[in-house]
Amino acid sequence: MNNETHIGIVGAGRIGTAIYELLVSSNSSYKISIADEANKNFPDFVKLPVTKPTYESDGTGKSVQFKEFVKDKSVIINALPYTQNIALYQYCYDYDVPYFDLSEDEALDNYIKELKSIPFTMPHCGLAPGMSTVIANDLITGLDELQEVKIRVGALSQDATNKLRYHSSWSGDGLVNEYMGNCQVVQKGQFGYVPALSGYETLTISGKEFEAFHTSGGIGTFAQTLSDIYPYVTANYKTLRRIGHHNYVDFLFNDLKIPQNELTNIFKKHIPTTRKDEVILYASVGGNKQNEYTERTYYKVFRPEKINGRYMTAIEYTTAIGLVSMVELYLNGKLFQDGYVQQESVNLKDVFATTFGNFYREDM
Repeated sequence: MNNETHIGIVGAGRIGTAIYELLVSSNSSYKISIADEANKNFPDFVKLPVTKPTYESDGTGKSVQFKEFVKDKSVIINALPYTQNIALYQYCYDYDVPYFDLSEDEALDNYIKELKSIPFTMPHCGLAPGMSTVIANDLITGLDELQEVKIRVGALSQDATNKLRYHSSWSGDGLVNEYMGNCQVVQKGQFGYVPALSGYETLTISGKEFEAFHTSGGIGTFAQTLSDIYPYVTANYKTLRRIGHHNYVDFLFNDLKIPQNELTNIFKKHIPTTRKDEVILYASVGGNKQNEYTERTYYKVFRPEKINGRYMTAIEYTTAIGLVSMVELYLNGKLFQDGYVQQESVNLKDVFATTFGNFYREDM
């Protein structure tokens, strides 16, 4: 780390702002610039049409609004909606700038597969995918034969009384995308996909009842990694909700088949937002150790906290800490320094040693 480290954050929404504030408070030597299309009160703010692509006249098809912002940065953090991932990453690739994002979407992963000699690239840094993967992978340590991995995560409101039992605490675009995509799973060692909203189950965690179902993106690259290593494992990621939520979203998404853009407008404009939220993170792994079946679990409930004098919702700080911890590890030489870096390659103890990583300890 040195005084020349210049971090660029693209997107100054709730999560982008939380990332900015955690970075500022963790190391005063960082120079941090943040860009958005709405005017924001930051010391080094750059106004950019971040969700309104403008294209080069030479016909390359690249959206140029990110070009000048990216090229002189030590690190780029993408806190934009998933639809902008490739447009922003193209310039990180061109200028060899390390890249981090929060996205659950697979489109960038597929795009990267076609490239050669990529710079440091670490998508999926947040809560799920992100820290949920790091934690689940840590639980596997020491098992002789892995048979099952379950990851269950819920970003919930504490007091929603509507029919959905849900108030929005994060991106409506991202939520609808999760409810519509195909979901990565592993069945007895075989990697594959199942539809979003399938795999409905009810479960009791710490005496409370929830429902869970498949949603896309929450497992990142972890499913493929597990399939490649463990020949008998069954693994999946599901979203936790209050009982009753699934019936209504299944009706909207599958029975009525409302187009994605209309559903996004519904969730953005008609679902109440909340800052009184809670995040539930549950991970369970099972397998044999010394010829005995062993199960290991992680369970924690996160609620709003005041961090360095600022009130943050649970989804803001759990997501932001996941990414900020990865940036800190990278800048301190604790991660691979180039190429595509997966969440499951990160040591949980290293995360706990970062400035804010202790928030993820079960006993904190």
